[in-house]
Amino acid sequence: MALVLNTNSYVEIADADTYFETRIDSANWFDATDEIKEQALVTATQLVDDHAWIGSAVSSSQALAWPRKNAIYVDDRLGLQVTVAQDEIPSRVKTAVYEQALHLVNNEDLLAGTTQTFESISVGSISLTDSNSDVTRTSIKPSVVMKPIRPLLRRGTTGQGSGWWRAN
Repeated sequence: MALVLNTNSYVEIADADTYFETRIDSANWFDATDEIKEQALVTATQLVDDHAWIGSAVSSSQALAWPRKNAIYVDDRLGLQVTVAQDEIPSRVKTAVYEQALHLVNNEDLLAGTTQTFESISVGSISLTDSNSDVTRTSIKPSVVMKPIRPLLRRGTTGQGSGWWRAN
């Protein structure tokens, strides 16, 4: 399925290209074909959309979680309470989609779980060799994706464990 704005993606390729024009380390985005960019944006939207958001969906028939009604959050940078309009998709969500899409482009096979490579594998006496030490696991949703949307998530649902609360 092709990218359809507000049906399977929060942003279009042109929006992402504009975003990445001023972002460092985004050369891989511009090296990607439009087909790969489209796939990355649709997949990124699915990954970002899969959270427990503040407020509630405007319509039960909408394909994505946003737009939402009763979406109010505190912007720590501004020190203000922000009410998101019912017809708005917050720039924080779009930023997360851009960053998630770039992360997918930069990490081929990320979702397949095949990011680690070995130089040799033996079966008899079981032996694995990884001389280039690429054993680090790459996060599917890195902090650069989670940070902008964290204020828009219901408390305790950031994917980083439960939020704490005090009973009295």
